[in-house]
Amino acid sequence: MGGLRLFIRRNFRKIIFLTSPILLLPLPIALQSQMGNCAYGLLLMAIFWITEALPLAVTALLPIFLFPLLGVSKVKTLASTYTNNITFVMIGGLSVAIAIEKWNVHKRIALRLLLSMGSQPKWLMLGFMLITCFLSMWISNTATTAMMIPIVQAVLVQLMETKHKESKEGIDKPVTEALLEKDGVCIECRDENSHQNGSMKTKNSNAVVKTEKKESEYSFDFESLDPPSKKLAKAFCLSICYAANCGGIGTLTGTGPNLVMKGLADLLSNGQSIVTFTSWFMFGFPLALISCFISWLVLQIYFFGVKPLFSCYREDSTQVQDVIRMEYNKLGHITFAEKAVLFHFILLVILWFTREPEFIPGWGSLFKDGYIGDSVPAVMIMTSLFMFPSRKREKGNPLDDVMEIPSLLDWKTVAARMPWNITLLLGGGFALAKACTESGLSLWLAVQMTAFKDVNSWLMIFVITLISSFATEVTSNTAISTLILPILAELAIGIHKNPIFIMLPSAISTSFAFMLPVATPPNTIAFSYGYLKVIDMVGDEK
Repeated sequence: MGGLRLFIRRNFRKIIFLTSPILLLPLPIALQSQMGNCAYGLLLMAIFWITEALPLAVTALLPIFLFPLLGVSKVKTLASTYTNNITFVMIGGLSVAIAIEKWNVHKRIALRLLLSMGSQPKWLMLGFMLITCFLSMWISNTATTAMMIPIVQAVLVQLMETKHKESKEGIDKPVTEALLEKDGVCIECRDENSHQNGSMKTKNSNAVVKTEKKESEYSFDFESLDPPSKKLAKAFCLSICYAANCGGIGTLTGTGPNLVMKGLADLLSNGQSIVTFTSWFMFGFPLALISCFISWLVLQIYFFGVKPLFSCYREDSTQVQDVIRMEYNKLGHITFAEKAVLFHFILLVILWFTREPEFIPGWGSLFKDGYIGDSVPAVMIMTSLFMFPSRKREKGNPLDDVMEIPSLLDWKTVAARMPWNITLLLGGGFALAKACTESGLSLWLAVQMTAFKDVNSWLMIFVITLISSFATEVTSNTAISTLILPILAELAIGIHKNPIFIMLPSAISTSFAFMLPVATPPNTIAFSYGYLKVIDMVGDEK
């Protein structure tokens, strides 16, 4: 029996890959129709996405050969769904985010804001969460978490050092260079010149945690800390990944499910959807801040009680601020490249906001209807980043006379850091929706779901958000949205509701994956530091 379990564990993905197509065969054989064949492909992709029998992006490519072979849709039609307006919104927006990461603009913003947040742990935590939330609206949740947790760690090291200063007087290593080691994972606070990172893959196929192994003379054993110190470390660690997850809902490009919903809304309205960058921001930004604040309150109450007491740390305010200021000073004066990247970022946001601001005509109205979308400014700004110089020419520098000054962004960097898997996931979802429409499966689902017409709308929304939030605990939020949202769109049509009314709560709730380390890359990164156990994230034990 033990040998069988070991065999299944070792070959689980292969078993799922080989048996699922066979077990689902009765469906197309019994129905003998395009609709049955499409349902077969839909269920097969759902199984592969949930079990990750294949990489998520590879599963997203299955429609290219699966539906043409099954006689559901033409390959030309399906292939065209992989590149559309939403695809280029994501590529353009993420390219700007990559430029921000490359030149450490996000770190400068984070540290500068932290200096004005006070030094008591409760206010420091709120400051860390608000900054993480804001940054994750514009750059990837993974990159934000990977940058913020080492800064949190440096602050925690200072808090622990001050608390144990009597027994640590012989240590002269700067705190900001100290590394906390646990289970072979150590992550350092990098200096301003460091742009090269190693990588450690996590259980989540979309996550890559940037780390580098280095020996440290100065470290704390987490297990040897007293209970209040352990609670503090756990709370700060969880606060970052929670804030990163909340921040993703703030903007249209903040996380994959937002773009999936936008794409489906465009398909259902022939490109005339009311979902734009501006309309999403007006709804998502306040919601992200409220969610972040509620998460902060929950963490404070759960770990420290209704009246948090930090009396043993209040005297450390100067030292903590010194740590943050030291990290900020390492960045040096703001460079020409940082100013240029910040200019491009602000210009892109302004162009997105003013294209179609709803209450007044935007600059998009200067062109023919349908000619301008959110992808136009995104790709335009991205193109500028590849041409704009990263520094001014220096007079008297002979190299500047014979060599080209590097641009703010280069293709090698973009190719290495761009999450191409998300691009394929979006395309796979749109291809799946197209196949369902052409086969008649969408219409059939809409008719069947008229049975829910008399169900209370708010109860229905509650059940949908509950299912979506629990489903995303075990698989990628983009994958689960790609799977669920087309079905919900048909449900809305069947019960004569606006599809956005049904799809939006589901898309938002997939970002609230707080319970398991594998739920999102930010959770995985926080868990990898060794401060947390799974039970800490589930919430049954302090």
